Amino acid sequence: MLRFILGCFALLGLIENGRAVSTLPFTESFEVNSSGWVYGTSTSPTWVANGGAEGSAYISGSASVSGTGFGTIVFRANNANNASGDAFVGNWLSAEVTAFSAYVRHNADVALNFYARFDAGSGRAASSVNFLVNPNSWTFLELPISNETTSFQSYGAAGAGATAFNSIFGGIQNVQIALAVDQANAGKTVTVDLDGVSMVPEPNVGTLTAIASLVLFLGRRYRKF
Repeated sequence: MLRFILGCFALLGLIENGRAVSTLPFTESFEVNSSGWVYGTSTSPTWVANGGAEGSAYISGSASVSGTGFGTIVFRANNANNASGDAFVGNWLSAEVTAFSAYVRHNADVALNFYARFDAGSGRAASSVNFLVNPNSWTFLELPISNETTSFQSYGAAGAGATAFNSIFGGIQNVQIALAVDQANAGKTVTVDLDGVSMVPEPNVGTLTAIASLVLFLGRRYRKF
């Protein structure tokens, strides 16, 4: 019995050590500063120490609603700026990232559509579906990272389909939060706030299988004694 219990504790230790060396899940909560994020093209956003989605810090910037093109990219986590320590940069497929999320807020007098854009360079970028965000309250945006029309509306210069999806998410360089094209409200200048930008991994099936096998093995050994 004692050996079984000790084995379980050893197993838990292995699991915790595995978590310690992983960069995922990751959440940028802007607790100290803007963490290298910019708004517009290269402007440092305003850092606010409290009042975020969970009462803590967040970043803020102004943007003009566009009626043409890609809309307006508000916030950028650029590889060139080492934003969030480049936590969002790299191969999301090998890291098994399954979801991206963020909290956004704006002060327009009408609801506005937002989307997330994931840039791999050379015009290759995945634009998410739109999320309708009501004014003056934090809204949680959650996006499954999968090659589905329910997640992404276009892949830019990469083309379409699984090949384009793999090309982009195999080498993410920048993550962007944007206002969608809105002809009815074009020209409006609004303040946009951002907090809790996150990505989460898929559980490692191989690791889980190994854990289950080890638990079963330890249980069988215990029953022999």
